[in-house]
Amino acid sequence: MHSGDAEGVETDGGAAAGEHPADDAERTEGDVDVRESEPDRAETVGSLPGTDLDGLERGGLPYIFARRTVKADREALPVYVREEAGRGVAELERRLDDRFDGDELMSLDVREALLRAGLRNTDDVVAVLRAWGYGRR
Repeated sequence: MHSGDAEGVETDGGAAAGEHPADDAERTEGDVDVRESEPDRAETVGSLPGTDLDGLERGGLPYIFARRTVKADREALPVYVREEAGRGVAELERRLDDRFDGDELMSLDVREALLRAGLRNTDDVVAVLRAWGYGRR
């Protein structure tokens, strides 16, 4: 894992809900199991830009082979997260680094993949926001 490309994620302490990859691990009181939640379908965002999975860029090459650098053609999107979310991202990066052994897995790629997965799974995003207290007014 390359940490030099890990800019943009800062922690400010505290536990966050719903930042861990969905698995069968024990959950703490702040976590939400989005599989159990029933978000209101009328409130989902629907299809959003940036959710395509083809990954093809210039000349039909996969994105990681077509780019010049890891930051090429990317917009900076700094995000501040609570400590638990930062730890969850770091743990996911370690697990994915093991899974893609032999590839030079970049932190920026993992974080953009997390963002794109969230854009494709807006019901999960709604469930986390509800657990944080949105929609209770």
